[in-house]
Amino acid sequence: MGECKCHISKAIKMINSILIPIDESVIVHQLIKKISNYLDIEKIDIYLVNVSRPNPPATYSEYAYSDYSISIEHHKLACSAYAKKLFLKYEKVLAKAKHLELIHMFDDDIPSGIIHAAKKKKVDLIAMATHRYSGLKSILLGDKVHNVIVNSKLPVLVI
Repeated sequence: MGECKCHISKAIKMINSILIPIDESVIVHQLIKKISNYLDIEKIDIYLVNVSRPNPPATYSEYAYSDYSISIEHHKLACSAYAKKLFLKYEKVLAKAKHLELIHMFDDDIPSGIIHAAKKKKVDLIAMATHRYSGLKSILLGDKVHNVIVNSKLPVLVI
């Protein structure tokens, strides 16, 4: 067991940059707190990524036949404002990071957006929180973490 801890410790010391997909969930907040507590973030570049869908939903109302819709331009502005709000929330926890940057992307496929951002920034690791959807929700929403693990050539840390 001691040998295993040694290998993990060596692997962690080799990490120079991490990409973390963010949303407003408690699970992501816990992931970021764990990273800031367990890693020497003063030596790590951290990229927070928020991937938004490029097109607005058919309606921004809870009623399917609502007349209330939004333009693509306004949708993108709202998504950008949301991403900035998230960044400000997590910036406090990761203030000691060597470098901290928000990446906001638009992509129809959220896992491919995450992978694209990781390649663009040439990170060493993708750290993700799993939302553990089950049943019908899992079928409808898909498993983003699973898709990132399967399609990324980078190591993925899942908490």
